Amino acid sequence: METMIAAPTTVLNTVGLDTALPKSLVAKTNQAATAAPLSIDIQNVTVSFKTNEGVYTAVKNISLQVKKGEIISLIGHSGCGKSTLMNTISGMVSPSEGTVLANQKKVTGPGPDRGIVFQNYSLLPWLTVYQNIFVAVDSVMKNKSKADKIALTENGLKMVNLWPHKDKLPGQLSGGMKQRVAIARAFSINPSILLLDEPFGALDALTKSAMHIELLKLWNLDHREKTIILVTHDIEEAIFLSDRVVVLNNGPAATIKEIVDVPLARPRNKKDIVHDPEYMRIHDKLLGLLMHKLSIND
Repeated sequence: METMIAAPTTVLNTVGLDTALPKSLVAKTNQAATAAPLSIDIQNVTVSFKTNEGVYTAVKNISLQVKKGEIISLIGHSGCGKSTLMNTISGMVSPSEGTVLANQKKVTGPGPDRGIVFQNYSLLPWLTVYQNIFVAVDSVMKNKSKADKIALTENGLKMVNLWPHKDKLPGQLSGGMKQRVAIARAFSINPSILLLDEPFGALDALTKSAMHIELLKLWNLDHREKTIILVTHDIEEAIFLSDRVVVLNNGPAATIKEIVDVPLARPRNKKDIVHDPEYMRIHDKLLGLLMHKLSIND
């Protein structure tokens, strides 16, 4: 189920446990999610870039609404504009047409309400694990006291079981540990929207499975109020983590092909879920959508 584990090597022994939320809180959270306000509102967004060969349109006329507390995955073939679309939410890419709202405000650039985790971790190699998180907290939460910033940093490290490694440099860590630092850094600044750009793509299957569980544990600890957008190529990852999966057509000028609901009850047991008929139906549907040579005209 959605629970945190002590280390990637123990995932098979702990995947069936759930210590994240009491049942009463789960029920209240699920009920609240139904009537949740919009966290992200993408309105008729087109993104084009000037190139030596002319104008390249990455995504075209995309509209998508995401409720507060939802986990949404963006999937599709390479070059279909998944990262481009997510970067319009982050504010690192400006739409050529259309508007993106985050927390009911127009996105005009990056902001502390949107945290980002990349596949390459983006850690500063000359800083320790502790310093990598503290620097982020210090730069974003300028009105906090130093004691509060220290507490946030320590709490972030302990949430992902990295406190014993706080004085290590990134070069001394495994890939999974580096990604846990990146996720702890993102959660420590407490953004209401978390953007994950293929964060687990370079990890081995066992470590990836462990990271899924740790991510959901942190989401649960936040009472499922944090909105998460995940870019991935992994169907199993998308189904296990998400409430909905957004399938994009092939680029250029990619559009949304279909949005597939994932009505699987939470918390989810990773060991048993693959035998659920509904899981298998969703998996086959997504696989069919990705295997088909999609075009923007079909």
